[in-house]
Amino acid sequence: RQHTAQAETASRGSMPFVLFLALLASATAAPTTKGRRANEQPKVRLVVTGETNVARTTRGARASNRVAQMAAWGGNVTMTIRAAHNTFTVVEVADPNEARLFKEQAERSGLRVEEDQRRYPGPSVATRTQPLAEETPWGIERVYNGAVPNASFFPSAVTHPLCIIDSGYLLTHPDLPSDATAADPLQADPAGTMYFGGDLCNHGTHVAGTIAAIGGDGEGVVGVFPGAPGLKIVKVFGQAGSPGCGWTWASQLVDAVQRCVDSGAKIVSMSLGGGGPSSTERDAFQTFFDDGILIVASAGNGGSSSYSYPASYPSIMSVAATDISDAKASFSQFNDEVDIAAPGVDVVSTVGPPSDPGYDSFSGTSMAAPHVSGLAMVLWNKYPSYTNAEVRTALEGGAEDLGEPGRDNEFGHGLANYQGAEMRLGAPSPPPSPPATPPAPPPPPALPPPS
Repeated sequence: RQHTAQAETASRGSMPFVLFLALLASATAAPTTKGRRANEQPKVRLVVTGETNVARTTRGARASNRVAQMAAWGGNVTMTIRAAHNTFTVVEVADPNEARLFKEQAERSGLRVEEDQRRYPGPSVATRTQPLAEETPWGIERVYNGAVPNASFFPSAVTHPLCIIDSGYLLTHPDLPSDATAADPLQADPAGTMYFGGDLCNHGTHVAGTIAAIGGDGEGVVGVFPGAPGLKIVKVFGQAGSPGCGWTWASQLVDAVQRCVDSGAKIVSMSLGGGGPSSTERDAFQTFFDDGILIVASAGNGGSSSYSYPASYPSIMSVAATDISDAKASFSQFNDEVDIAAPGVDVVSTVGPPSDPGYDSFSGTSMAAPHVSGLAMVLWNKYPSYTNAEVRTALEGGAEDLGEPGRDNEFGHGLANYQGAEMRLGAPSPPPSPPATPPAPPPPPALPPPS
């Protein structure tokens, strides 16, 4: 479906859709999420597709004919990405006028040029809490019809790993699995500014706890898939040394999903978004889905009918938020791309610094999305022979209908429910039809008349 871009969602206010020649505040040239420095001249950041002679993915400028040509057109190549069977070159130009000239020259050479879009973590406001003993958050119970299954219910072997794209994962948190790994090898160094195992924002660690907080350890909380093994992490927010969580770009998000795929992940969970659509991003996510990847994203927190991306692309499951009464959360986006709803108000999960590892209650569609991606991980690993499309259809078809009968814009197909999804996916085939009634035997021959 075609949409008109609207503002994205967040307590920081809606971000207006920016046309191609509008002025963007650029991030640093390296693929990080650091915001614009004070007094730094804003630049326009563009994504170029269609080039055919860049041999392989790199970070930073490459010595290729096309890169040199882009430099001659006035574009500073900041990174080259190979993802979703395509090559994307990210360039910065000094101002909108240079952006117009660059675009004209590139399009005359048969290339496609569009503005790169910003993507933000979903905001949250919370009060830090320290559970006295292990508790099951209300949302986890809700998606399991009131009670989390015991440990033997969950698959011991994971053939369809899950990848979280967010602000990191506090690897030292005692209530999170310690076997999570960096999907991007460049984020595996603890000394690096984008080390996956730290989280200055707490956002990614909170998301991870909703998916995978360890059960049965006598402390903290329990996740949808308690102790889920083999999580993959890509950090796109919260570079060390930068204030706040910052933002990332649509182009870097495509790169992050490719890192997930390269690491073996089959499910991608993203609690983030922005108001501007991107054809580059849309096409890449469609390719990922066509290649068998299930992607879940938060619908947005603006409380309006506007679209948030990437959740509002048809290839992605867009997750709205509900409260403890199964009503739509006041902040939750509502539109015709919402696919499903999940608990997203007062969700207690894992966090880290500034104090010791602990727990916070957050609200947002960012908190709803990991309920769905966690259920997808359980379902798909219990029934690994199914496809991503079949798992998505089961989750949607098995949801508990809320709001208007059938699918609606506030709840999508309804509240995520594991048992309903499993029945849709794993229900036995109907019994065969009974055989047709055999024809009646012919009547016996008539007796001869008595003599």
